[in-house]
Amino acid sequence: MNDIPVAKKRGRPRKNPEVEREVLREPVSSKKFKMRASPNWETVDPNATDSPDRLKINPELIPAGMSAQWVTDSVIGQGVPQHRSEFERRGWTPVHQDDFDGQFDGLFMPKGAAGEINVEGLVLMMRPKEMTLKAERADKRKAYEQVAIKEAALTGGDLPGVSLDTNHPSARNTNRIKKSREAIEIPD
Repeated sequence: MNDIPVAKKRGRPRKNPEVEREVLREPVSSKKFKMRASPNWETVDPNATDSPDRLKINPELIPAGMSAQWVTDSVIGQGVPQHRSEFERRGWTPVHQDDFDGQFDGLFMPKGAAGEINVEGLVLMMRPKEMTLKAERADKRKAYEQVAIKEAALTGGDLPGVSLDTNHPSARNTNRIKKSREAIEIPD
């Protein structure tokens, strides 16, 4: 009674591997299909690989003296013009596919598409590298100033929320700041 194969008990038909091989042997391009859009499988680059990071820009493609950055233009289809305008006020300019002699044409969007380079709500923007370096220096200076203000408050005895006399000499002698630095790996 248990001589029947399990596959037949469940009603599944068995596949014939020879028939499957024959179906796979016939190339798709040999058939001509009637389609509204021209089939793009005939012009696919077999050497093209899909990168796990769609937004990665080869540094060699960025023109000399320029900085590139992806800026949020929309989130789930909703535009965020205030966020984008902050970047535009700081000199970031949207890149179109035909900018820089068309070296970005077809890289992130279909070749020849009009408009700004936009990938999933992110717009590619560029500005001169000098402006970026100047902005980085200003950010670093601002961060150091904030730390220096806190250090001065702590060593000077200005501790908010502390009910003891923070200006007493014994308290100020123990208010010390220890600094240490660790090396961390930064991925490419």
